[in-house]
Amino acid sequence: MIAPPGRRRARHYDVRMSALRRLTRARNHASTPLRAAALVLGALLVVVAWATASPPGSSPDEDFHLTSIWCPTPLGRACETKIGPDGYTAVQAPQMVISSAVCTAFHPENSGACVKTLTTDPTWSNRLDDGQYPGGFYDVMHVFVGDDVARSVTIMRVVNGLLAIVLFAAVTMLSPPEGRRALVYGHLTVAVPMAVYLIASVNPSSWAITGVAVAWAALHGYLTQPERRRRVGLAALAVGAAVVAATARADAGAFLGVIAVGAVALHFTAVRGRLRLAALPTAVAVIGAAGFASASQAGAVTSGMGGYAQLGDRALLISNIKGLPQLLLGSQMDPLNWVDTPVPAITWVPIVLVIAALAFLGLRVTDVPKRVALLGLVGVYAALPLLLLQLSGAHVGTEVQARYLTPLLPAIMTAALWDPVRRGIPRLSRPQTVLAYAAMVVGHSAVLHTQIRRYVTGLDVGGVNLNDAVEWWGSPVSPVATWILGSFGFAALAVALFLVARPERSEPATVAAHA
Repeated sequence: MIAPPGRRRARHYDVRMSALRRLTRARNHASTPLRAAALVLGALLVVVAWATASPPGSSPDEDFHLTSIWCPTPLGRACETKIGPDGYTAVQAPQMVISSAVCTAFHPENSGACVKTLTTDPTWSNRLDDGQYPGGFYDVMHVFVGDDVARSVTIMRVVNGLLAIVLFAAVTMLSPPEGRRALVYGHLTVAVPMAVYLIASVNPSSWAITGVAVAWAALHGYLTQPERRRRVGLAALAVGAAVVAATARADAGAFLGVIAVGAVALHFTAVRGRLRLAALPTAVAVIGAAGFASASQAGAVTSGMGGYAQLGDRALLISNIKGLPQLLLGSQMDPLNWVDTPVPAITWVPIVLVIAALAFLGLRVTDVPKRVALLGLVGVYAALPLLLLQLSGAHVGTEVQARYLTPLLPAIMTAALWDPVRRGIPRLSRPQTVLAYAAMVVGHSAVLHTQIRRYVTGLDVGGVNLNDAVEWWGSPVSPVATWILGSFGFAALAVALFLVARPERSEPATVAAHA
């Protein structure tokens, strides 16, 4: 029997469409490694640009951290030690390690030229870790100590950036589609400038930000990934990232406990159906507790930031509540380095608008678990600095800095974006993606230019051309080339905004439905 012409045409159409879909899938599959390579290369360019944009001593308290790297605990193992007349332990380290920060800190008009006048002659200092921090970060960084101080610092910065790239790449590959969207919308959009700047530094906050963010992404992926083998990988990654964070800072250990509880609250339905899923968040929380308890830095929760109780009054509390938004937005607008390098408005204003738009997009749909998770995460984000400021008798803008809170931002953004009905993250439209991309790329380029200018000539010199009147530069690549390559690298990395905005063939699913 011969089929009617209409049916034959429909059959031919179905065959052609099926062939087209197979061809499209084949092309997408073939291009996936190229896209991944482009994203990784872009991230690497960003890391190298930021790692070489400033001299040793530029990041907050870097004299303390560099001395602790050159002379890690137990003291006396790598450096000469003595007890000073003030009763504090002092160590002997190269002058450039101890004094590089003094050259430029709090003087944005000064370039980094004075760092070149410092030598490797032994100098005494009592500005170092003697139990305040967990210490693992310093032990690992000590491996890269060499005779050339500036070169050693650059290597450490790049290594910390590479660690972040490897961990984020791993969690991206293991996560389901909505998990990858969460990484881009919830992590990348809040990364400029503070997270990007600190990750490529020798500050322990580098590991705190990387470790907490990756542990959160791995927990979120673990509780939404339907494939058992990938869940095993995500579990291992969550534990590894938790160890990274817990060995860097005590507050990072506390944040691990916060995100573990937040992940269980956000995915309470899945965890309630499979109680064994709670084992991973519990392990992350235990690791965090161990890290928190291993350092005297944790004492700030009871004795204030100065190490002793100086309880503020009601007037201070009201004043700090009024100024709290300034602190909560600090990861985008706080000055960099020793709080002496302002972030351009063209950087932080558009990026804050993008973050707010994304948060409001996600808040269209909520349920009880999402509200509980957000209440807990945002509550800690806002209440913890108020508590520390009150205990320290300090006002917003002193003692507690936004960089301490930066590790929590990706968890808050992901929780806000989570759609509990569709079990996924909403996609931005093409116009929305273009605007977000432009804001991120322009904002990053502007702040990187400011950072390079800060140390090439000082901020008392203006102009676009960073190669004019150079007073300090420590890289074989010129300042302008570094700026262009770093800006291009971030532009390539931010293409991920377009990749996750495309519809995915596989729909998000809960673990409980597939375990």
